[in-house]
Amino acid sequence: MAVGLPWFFLCLFALHGALGYSKTSLEEKIENFEKKLELMYDIVTEITSENGDLKTRLKALEDLVIDGKHCGNRQREPFRESGNPNAAQMTFPLKTNSSNNQSDKNIDKRKVTESDIRNYISLERKRIVPSTSTPTEVIAFHAYISKDNSGALPMHHILLFDVVPLNKGNHYHAFDGIFIAPTSGTYVFTWSIMSDVHGSVHTELMKNAEVIGTRYADSYSSAVWDFATGTVVADIHREDHVYLRLGENSQSNVRSLSASRTTFSGWLLS
Repeated sequence: MAVGLPWFFLCLFALHGALGYSKTSLEEKIENFEKKLELMYDIVTEITSENGDLKTRLKALEDLVIDGKHCGNRQREPFRESGNPNAAQMTFPLKTNSSNNQSDKNIDKRKVTESDIRNYISLERKRIVPSTSTPTEVIAFHAYISKDNSGALPMHHILLFDVVPLNKGNHYHAFDGIFIAPTSGTYVFTWSIMSDVHGSVHTELMKNAEVIGTRYADSYSSAVWDFATGTVVADIHREDHVYLRLGENSQSNVRSLSASRTTFSGWLLS
């Protein structure tokens, strides 16, 4: 009896330890299983939400397709003529980064609504359809020399048209006689030059260092003034300098009278 009792307590202790270990292991397994269920529930909830968003966007796109079928050929013509390769491949932003310094966990997910899609397509249409409006800024100038030059002038002397009745955009500079193009395009330039009695004036219209037009007023063998007018249409690039200079030494002073001005004008054609 004395020997059997210790063995009884030893067996009971071992059984208690085994049951206690099994109970602890089972609780851990249940806890892990609950965590997995919570994770799966979160995933299912997110998928359900995204599915709802996709249904809303699909419905909006279906409505737009139905509306497009009711549009006439005249409304769809700008899209075909625009030549924009992206006209039929418009995409919609689904998320934007709130900060470049934030991690991927901080990406701001924005829900795209039907109103967002309609506004996006409206902006695309405005961008794709070619604009028929004219430039807001008018570029044009007209200037003349206020009085005769005193004596002959040297070759390559730049003529200064000091009176400027018109200077839209303020791109002609009276202090040096140079027009600086504010934008690239096709320009028209015209000028009139008068030579004195028994004199001659050879003018060159310059684009930077390039001669793009010439006119010659010659009264060298005449007792009356001579008058010459030139017109040039040219493609001008932004920041090009356009001005009038003498192609050779003048044989007299350049005349400019109230009844007959020596003038320089220009304007942007397109």
